[in-house]
Amino acid sequence: MISMRRTTVALTLALCLALAASRAVLAQDAAKGAALMAEARKAIGGDDKLRAVKTLESKGTFKRTAGTNTQEGDVEVLLELPGKYRRNELSGFAGGPTQERVEALNGQDVWDINAAGGGFGRGGFGGGRRGDGGFGGGRGGFGGGQGQAAGGQGQPGQANQGGRAAQPIDPERIKELQRRQRQTELARLTLMWLLTTDAPVTWVGTAASPDGSADVLEVKADDGPATRIFLDAATHMPLMLTTTAAGGRGQFGRRGGGPDAPAPPQAAPDAGAPAAAGDAPRRGGAGGAAGQPITIETHLSEYKTVNGIKLPHLITRGVNGQTNEEWEIKSFKINPNLKASTFTK
Repeated sequence: MISMRRTTVALTLALCLALAASRAVLAQDAAKGAALMAEARKAIGGDDKLRAVKTLESKGTFKRTAGTNTQEGDVEVLLELPGKYRRNELSGFAGGPTQERVEALNGQDVWDINAAGGGFGRGGFGGGRRGDGGFGGGRGGFGGGQGQAAGGQGQPGQANQGGRAAQPIDPERIKELQRRQRQTELARLTLMWLLTTDAPVTWVGTAASPDGSADVLEVKADDGPATRIFLDAATHMPLMLTTTAAGGRGQFGRRGGGPDAPAPPQAAPDAGAPAAAGDAPRRGGAGGAAGQPITIETHLSEYKTVNGIKLPHLITRGVNGQTNEEWEIKSFKINPNLKASTFTK
């Protein structure tokens, strides 16, 4: 596993266990939830500054485990609120080929690009990126390489290694699932960075550990899973987010959307095919047995003030207490000028 620098590990894991043990006696309180969310927004910068954020850019590096392999790379996220999101990722192994990936949401439109490149070198989003958001100066470029739709394993009429025919896949259904996945990820990022949400917020209890205590808020949209936010009881700063999802799909950075996003329809499974990078184990391991619920944990630390807003510069994520990704953010920009072409293919 990755060696993670999680400064809040002892506290937050204990908090999660304490909350799970006392879940039966928790009582939801919308008024207290709203009040604590207001305190938390005040702690990270205040309503005026947070409401003024229209665009946001982050650049950093990541380490991610995929099975027995560790993948490293550069990651850039661009947001234009309320409905535009783009994630650029450049990854690979030292001296080996790169994998360049873009996933984007532009209102109701979604698109992806995947392409292999030359030798892997860090700092991939430097001065070579034009204002339109492409890699190396080409908007969505990569030499014309087009990414495959999520879940596009197997084509109608083909058989997998097990001899079973792949089932036809409805492209429109795939597109809709991708759209929901990207919208879920955008909602998660705005909640994580700006404590902004349109969903109801309730207080569900206080979690305690030898290292401190936290108020636990639950954010539940009508059409998605609930997210719980752990706020330091003294400072009201966000410490961790947790989400429960079905087993086998819990990794941060998983292709096609957020860790608890609905899985797209797929052809019958190919027993001989390797797991896609970022997929959690289907049986055993961090993901638990297939179909069993898993807890996805996002830990937030190393807060720094950017234009009056406190933002976490170290983010780690994992499943059921086992960390599988670290995201170290090198820089944030508040309200950068993003061209409209940033979110178009």
